[in-house]
Amino acid sequence: MEWAIADGTSVKGDFVLMNGEVTPSEAKHAPIAIDIYYITPDKCTECQGFHEEPQCAAVCPVDCCVPDEMYQETVEELLQKKDRLHL
Repeated sequence: MEWAIADGTSVKGDFVLMNGEVTPSEAKHAPIAIDIYYITPDKCTECQGFHEEPQCAAVCPVDCCVPDEMYQETVEELLQKKDRLHL
């Protein structure tokens, strides 16, 4: 399913992705994969500032949520991302 930075956030206008690319917040992006569920790292805050644990892992019926070694962020970085996404 396509996704946009604006989906489920309060972001308006342009947004800088983790790779440095600038995208309109309403722009639709292709899914990372179509045959499995995925979490886009540009929007994931690991639920910091919202819940005590990542909710994807809490509700996953097969315990398959695994850390992405390409995107290792500190709690401070995740909270900063939360603030950018949820003004």
